[in-house]
Amino acid sequence: MKKVRLFRYVLALAFFSICGMTSAQSAENGSDDANVVKEDVICAPEYKGGIENLYKFIKDNFDYPEDCRKRYVSGTIEMEFTVEKSGEISSVGVLKGIDESVDDELVRVFKAMPVWTPATRNGKPVRYKVSMPVTLKISRSRNGTKSNFGI
Repeated sequence: MKKVRLFRYVLALAFFSICGMTSAQSAENGSDDANVVKEDVICAPEYKGGIENLYKFIKDNFDYPEDCRKRYVSGTIEMEFTVEKSGEISSVGVLKGIDESVDDELVRVFKAMPVWTPATRNGKPVRYKVSMPVTLKISRSRNGTKSNFGI
């Protein structure tokens, strides 16, 4: 199957590169201060090279299924996966799909992703579940079909 050149992608997932702060109350046995607030610093996982390289990887490895291209199947697929402590991708799935062929191809690409920089909590690697929209758009053009890809 010919690889379809997918282009024009939009970058909008800031949570991959932004660290957040969460608070949790902590009360130790025998402590006089039962309302001590402990700050947990959680940094989300990041694809090596950033979000632009993530979408470049997907674009370069995604083969638009021929039957879907002929039917102009387009839409937004909500993907979900886990970045393990090691940075490996696991539990890849589709939360909301558009067509079984396209969904399966996107799952294949996500399973083939290289290792990420894992999420951290107080500096220690942790598992982190990610959900991410991927928009595929195919339309007619003078020279055949034209595909757009993004989030």
